[in-house]
Amino acid sequence: MVDVSDRELIDRFRATDDVFHFNELVTRHIGKVRALISPMVFNSADADDLTQEVFLKVIDNLHGFNQKAQFSTWLYRIAVNTCYDFLRKRKKDLLACRKNMPDIPDYAAGPADLIFNRELDSRIEEAMESLSPSLRSAIVLTAIHGMSVREAANLEKCLVATMYWRVHQARKLLGRKLGVHPGQAGSRAGAGRENAI
Repeated sequence: MVDVSDRELIDRFRATDDVFHFNELVTRHIGKVRALISPMVFNSADADDLTQEVFLKVIDNLHGFNQKAQFSTWLYRIAVNTCYDFLRKRKKDLLACRKNMPDIPDYAAGPADLIFNRELDSRIEEAMESLSPSLRSAIVLTAIHGMSVREAANLEKCLVATMYWRVHQARKLLGRKLGVHPGQAGSRAGAGRENAI
């Protein structure tokens, strides 16, 4: 069904309520939704649960989707809002949750590299966790997922100027936490993505 657009799948699902068409939408978008949620919550089990919650919300609301925006934009907005709700409700320390996850060893690196990488990962996660949900979302959308500031603003339903401010503020705060120049902070958080902002 590669040649069938998201819009056509939505129309077919609405007309027939055949879950096959919805499953095709899930298959197309689940990886991107999971990748969007993961750096917002820093916990694999929570990211899995939230990804499932997003698609449950989508199937509950798909008949009301007006298709003025692209399906992917509507879907990512649901994902971001679901993360916001989760972060507001969660009371426990995110870093404590992350420590319970097993580390995946990098066999190509030596022991010194492994220690350095774990320390750097931990510092980046701690710095990201210190950001408010809106600032964290801004840096995740732009530096990690490569969206333009305009695309991120559209997804968050805010002014482009507001999104520029959020990205700038997030970089500045990350830079302070990581001890790097603010221009480097976004790219470090984005795992060195060259087109970060």
